[in-house]
Amino acid sequence: MVTKPTADLLVQASTVHTMDPASAPVTALAVRDGMIVAAAGPDGVHDLLATWRGPKTVVLDEPGLVVLPAFVDTHNHLMITASDVLGVPVSEARDISQLVGLVRERAEHTPSGQWVVSGAAWHELQLAERRLPTAAELDGATTDHPVLVLRGGHNGVLNTAGLRAAGIDRDTPDVPGGFIVRDPAGHPTGWVQGGALVGVQKLLPPLPEVELAAGLAQTAARYAAHGLGTVRDPAITPSEWRTYVKAQAVGQLSVRSHAMIFSPREAIEAAGSIDAYLDFLEEEGIKPGVGDGLLRMWGLKFVLDGGVEAAALEQPYADRPDYYGELKWSRDDLTHALATCVQRGWPVGIHVMGDRGIALLLDAIREVSEQIGPIPAGTLVIEHGGLIADRIGDAVALGVHITAQQALLDGLGQALISAWGTERTAALFPWRKLVDSRVCVSAGTDHPIGPLNPMRAIHGMTTRETPAGLLGPEHAIGRAEAVRLYTVAGARLLGAPATGTLAPGSPADLAIYSADPLTCPDAELFELTPAVTVVAGRLAYRRE
Repeated sequence: MVTKPTADLLVQASTVHTMDPASAPVTALAVRDGMIVAAAGPDGVHDLLATWRGPKTVVLDEPGLVVLPAFVDTHNHLMITASDVLGVPVSEARDISQLVGLVRERAEHTPSGQWVVSGAAWHELQLAERRLPTAAELDGATTDHPVLVLRGGHNGVLNTAGLRAAGIDRDTPDVPGGFIVRDPAGHPTGWVQGGALVGVQKLLPPLPEVELAAGLAQTAARYAAHGLGTVRDPAITPSEWRTYVKAQAVGQLSVRSHAMIFSPREAIEAAGSIDAYLDFLEEEGIKPGVGDGLLRMWGLKFVLDGGVEAAALEQPYADRPDYYGELKWSRDDLTHALATCVQRGWPVGIHVMGDRGIALLLDAIREVSEQIGPIPAGTLVIEHGGLIADRIGDAVALGVHITAQQALLDGLGQALISAWGTERTAALFPWRKLVDSRVCVSAGTDHPIGPLNPMRAIHGMTTRETPAGLLGPEHAIGRAEAVRLYTVAGARLLGAPATGTLAPGSPADLAIYSADPLTCPDAELFELTPAVTVVAGRLAYRRE
């Protein structure tokens, strides 16, 4: 007798948002071996349950359940967030004295001479002083350890021992693509930005692999609890990739990750050329598409300009009238590097926020296409693309994908207004124009810089409300459009097996809610989290 196949998981809901506009109404799904194998509407639920239920089938059928595809966040720093678990938790500080105290506490348990490094997920606006600490203030924590207080991905503050270890003094020139902040007498204050921070980070020892893998497992579980099924992690090192591989092998990942090797211009120059840099990665077994299970290598991450403090702008900064931001690449060098990557099959995501940087990047991509012919879709990606409104047409013509993050206005809105002014800040992430232009665009958070919960980002995308006020309401889009950018559009960038839809043949990545995210009141989105998240057919999270 042939035994009929049974489902690993059955879900019966009031609504299943399949994200397929041609789909008939669906209220039940059957899952087997990580894939959706059957779907049914209200009239077919009984037959589906009878056909697929077995003695070991898990059944989710609480009244009122609403199912979405698990979210695809196309720019989310899972590895940095995992590293933050191991760093000094300065996000807990509410003034500089508390921050220094947290550093002191860690230094007391760290052997003399070893680096003390903070987590990066915080901002100085949370401090009573509303500024970064200085080297002299950090010296109050320790003079026996070099200290690096990271803030986000572009800024850090060193104590005096850290400045000494990095070889930074009054006579040290600024490095291209970054700066060293100095007092009126020309002495470094401790704050290093952009390229200057990259140089410091080269001195840091790698984090212990076992502890980092544990932090990765803890962080991935928290991501699943917010309905995330997939992230594209845009800044890891080769050694962190090896940690990723080992974590995947022992089942420590509970969300999918498409990783990108952080490739600053300085690292490429140190290798001698972009070809030599790619040769090194490939000799280490790091190539686009490698990985298994929930892990894949996507490609490279370049950085063209800075963030709040150093994005390359056409007009000067509001708080620094003689400053226009930083460009870390010349157009010719960037064109050559991108052309080489495309020819060798390496996708590249390029961080760029300012309008001047976006113009340079699009011009470089046009030159690449003129030199080598059509660029495969999704190979060159604009990461952030904040002030892109006037160049959307060029992005459409070149077939460039954009990953945009409304959550940055949530996490950095007030800082952006101070640095750029209200008008430019309100122009960031022009969702309405992006959607109407039919440019390839997907949504994300840039976590830990922006809040993690996709629903909070969707609230901002649809209302343009931020902690700094209403910014650019004309750029708001509809709820279903926002969810589509967070599911189908992200899956289109990442490719198989992801689809961002819920239909037979799609991966069983589900975010299951007790309220409908597409119709609930705006205010409820802030705290809305799933009751259950399923990734690859497994329960990655279930609310207690």
